[in-house]
Amino acid sequence: MAPRSKNERKPVAPKRSIKKERKQADISNTAAALARAFSAKNAKAAAEKEGASANKKPAAPKDVVLQRVENAAKALRPGVAHEKIGRLPCRDVEYGQILNHLRSAVVNGGTSQVLYVSGMPGTGKTACINKTFQELLSEPDTPGFIPVEINAMRLGTPNACFGEIYRKLHNHESNCGLSAAYGELSKFFTERKATDAVVMLVIDEIDHLITRNQAVLYKVFDWLTLPDARLVVTAISNTMDLPERLLPRVASRFDIIRVDFAPYRREQMVQILRELLATHSAIEAFDPAALELCAARVAGRTGDIRKALQLCRRAVEVAYSKTEVKEVSTNDLQVAERDVLRESAARAVPGLGIKARRFLAAMVLELRQRDAERVPLQVVTQRYTKLLTLDEAPAIVTPMKVDNDEDDDDGWGFKKQRLEEEVRHIIRRLVACRILCKYEQLQGVSMAVSLGLGECLELEDLVGALSDAEESDVVSHLLRDKM
Repeated sequence: MAPRSKNERKPVAPKRSIKKERKQADISNTAAALARAFSAKNAKAAAEKEGASANKKPAAPKDVVLQRVENAAKALRPGVAHEKIGRLPCRDVEYGQILNHLRSAVVNGGTSQVLYVSGMPGTGKTACINKTFQELLSEPDTPGFIPVEINAMRLGTPNACFGEIYRKLHNHESNCGLSAAYGELSKFFTERKATDAVVMLVIDEIDHLITRNQAVLYKVFDWLTLPDARLVVTAISNTMDLPERLLPRVASRFDIIRVDFAPYRREQMVQILRELLATHSAIEAFDPAALELCAARVAGRTGDIRKALQLCRRAVEVAYSKTEVKEVSTNDLQVAERDVLRESAARAVPGLGIKARRFLAAMVLELRQRDAERVPLQVVTQRYTKLLTLDEAPAIVTPMKVDNDEDDDDGWGFKKQRLEEEVRHIIRRLVACRILCKYEQLQGVSMAVSLGLGECLELEDLVGALSDAEESDVVSHLLRDKM
């Protein structure tokens, strides 16, 4: 190899940028890490999706869902609950108390004790009594008895209870005049024999027999003092303290056996609904959340199981009306709630008597005039009497008869006592129907009473229902005048 000359340069290796190499290495590492992470994430998601698909309950065929919803509609029909379940869910204690008392009373040939069953509407009071009667009548060792049941709310006047008791005591085959019914019944209970069957008298909504002097109720309970009456009296009421407040003479003279029905709680309502749906294999027709929502809404208001059943029935109708029928959802229930809870009171108006409708019309007019949510009872009563005199038919304006020994000599007017008793009777019925709310406030030494619309009932909905049912053109015009 020839030697280099002095002037010839030595070849130099190209310089490398250390920073640039490091940067490129970092980018490569980061990209690789991201790729690995993305791949792992996709793999995990795919695995989760595969697992969820494996664990997910397969959707039921459309015809199966439709059949479940139809079964739910059958299970929720009125009157089905006690027939199918065969007992009263969540009322075992109350049922046992009533059954033991009535069985003992029948075996002993009657009792002077009064069975007082109290509780809010829809808590199972009447159903429990009816179930007890069925049980006693089916027991071979229990003597036969004569069941006589009346609902005081359906009577025109408190005194009408004697005619109703007489008619049912004689299997609807004999009627008796109002003035003679009490005497005939007193004679009947006085002349009974030791071999006669015990009479099991049940007075539902006994609050509606209240009068100023309580004469009607005292006459009924006085039959228990007869030595050979062979009578058992059961009183059903929405008021827990009725004996102490209004019937002190009864409370002091008779031993009162109390059975109180508390409003159904949320969990009890869910249990009842599930047991009822199970009788028709329809539990899966409802989203569990829908049943929970129904129970929570109704329990928070009244605890009335009938309202919960009505709400579920309407929810089933909503679900069934859709193009694609699915299980009853919470959305279906919310639609049903708007239909049922807010409009049921207005739908009850056409079934009311003419005096009750006139009283509602009087309240509507006063609420409008005052632009208020409540109105004093005295003001509504004054307007009520004026509305009655607008018609020329005597059958409409004749006051309700309360005392048989008095004649109505005051023409179209009302005696104060009769008017007060009539108004009290109307208010009790409208409050029971949840059309009205009654408010009491102590002012000095007296109690001021005011009235307002029932919960969720809109004024104009009530006006529409009253107008449609109204037969008087004058009253109808007054109602629609400001619509």
